[in-house]
Amino acid sequence: MRDSTVLITGGGKGLGRAFAEALGQAGARVFITGRDAVALDETVEKLTGDGILVEAIRADVADGGAMRDVVARIMDGTGRLDVLVNNAVDPGPVGPTAEVDFDAWWRAQQVNVAGPLVSAQAALAVMIPAHRGRIINLVSPAGIKRWPYATAYSVSKAALVKLSENLAAELRSSGITVLSYNPGMVDAGLTTAGMRFAGDAANPWLDRIARWAIEARDSGGFVPLGTAVGCLVRLARGDADVLTGHVINAEDDLDALVHERRASSDGKVTQARR
Repeated sequence: MRDSTVLITGGGKGLGRAFAEALGQAGARVFITGRDAVALDETVEKLTGDGILVEAIRADVADGGAMRDVVARIMDGTGRLDVLVNNAVDPGPVGPTAEVDFDAWWRAQQVNVAGPLVSAQAALAVMIPAHRGRIINLVSPAGIKRWPYATAYSVSKAALVKLSENLAAELRSSGITVLSYNPGMVDAGLTTAGMRFAGDAANPWLDRIARWAIEARDSGGFVPLGTAVGCLVRLARGDADVLTGHVINAEDDLDALVHERRASSDGKVTQARR
């Protein structure tokens, strides 16, 4: 990752901070965004102290103008943007869909779907002319399986998978990779925060989801943080560019998937030549 520049949305805490640290340790120059100025400053202080090149830019990921300004600032400082990691997330309201607050439900779509879209548009404005770049969108099992009582989050992640697929198809000959990345359930960030609601009598739906997450953790259903972060670094490095458009899971055998994809592509080329 040396000489690479990476932008991570929602990089001030949780998984975003872990990603920033790992990518910085791999040699990348890292820029992080978020709305929480305190969290951003704390992350910069910690990572800078560890010798990592990191800079924070406060911005709302759902604000297209703000994200264009972020990319412009990165280009002014480094002259390049190699990787965009769309990590910022809003969990949305929890409860019966017939009763949840619509504005809160819609805000989750703005952050989790519109946010990656406007961030990608800002990044692509410099990636397309450079004929290179990678966009990694953080998704979740919630976007693949049903997650009742958490429909705002589930629907947004399903939409993000389709956004990634379509962007990848449009950009296939551009030199730009677009991947959906599912880190799995890890004891960090959103999942850790959610588990604190176990026993919350005021919101039985949050309590239900928290208890489910705790049960998954205690039964070995969580992905080790190191595994989730390590896979993200490999994707940012370009190890899976041949899989553009696909959903990559943290515990996938990435080498096997890449080999299978390349073998399939070679077979199609050979057959076309006959």
